[in-house]
Amino acid sequence: MAFGVLCIVIACIVIAVIAGGSTKQVDDQALLLNGARSPSAPVALEGEPHPTFARLGDRNLLLPVVNTDATIIAYQAVSDERAVAVTPIGEHANANALLRFFRGLLSSQPLVRYYILDGPYGDQPTSILVGARAGSPVTAPISGSIVAVKEYMLYGKYPDVQIDIRPEQMSGVTLSLLFIDEPVISIGDIVTAGKTQLGKVRACPEDLAKNLTVYTHEAGAHVYMQVTEEPVN
Repeated sequence: MAFGVLCIVIACIVIAVIAGGSTKQVDDQALLLNGARSPSAPVALEGEPHPTFARLGDRNLLLPVVNTDATIIAYQAVSDERAVAVTPIGEHANANALLRFFRGLLSSQPLVRYYILDGPYGDQPTSILVGARAGSPVTAPISGSIVAVKEYMLYGKYPDVQIDIRPEQMSGVTLSLLFIDEPVISIGDIVTAGKTQLGKVRACPEDLAKNLTVYTHEAGAHVYMQVTEEPVN
């Protein structure tokens, strides 16, 4: 008898999760049709404009764009052996629906939700893509000093600027930001997480934005971030 009741309860939960997912899709589509934020919009509008969205060791990484500008937070594994994995904070938005439901029972509504993108190098979160419309201000995600501001050609054909930050008291570690436009800092500048503006989000070529546009249904402009650590000799 008890087992039968348990099965009924589980079945009801599964139906509720499926129905809830359908309702959410309808709500998201309505938001999109009304010209509001992208359905993937990852950060609650209330609270800090630059909330913590990930951890690098014992350090917080703050959202590099204002919460109202963000369209998506996504992680993807890269082939660089020097790349350091970060720890996402919040809800894994493209995880199994039932898993998301039970996580919701055990925690309050998360401030941040994120996606894990498929790729040939597994699912380690060794690069970060934070979506925002081109021209959105970009601020430092971590406090430290600027060690490089480089103009270069991405893949040999796309003009871009790379900004490297050496986090405070993290020797040998560099946080790099790509897809930056109109940089306003120089080598040697001290930056403060969530406060110091670095530049603006650069418009993203279509072939480099397609992984995000599946979720955001817009242009897919974003800031790319990666943490690397030099090997100890």
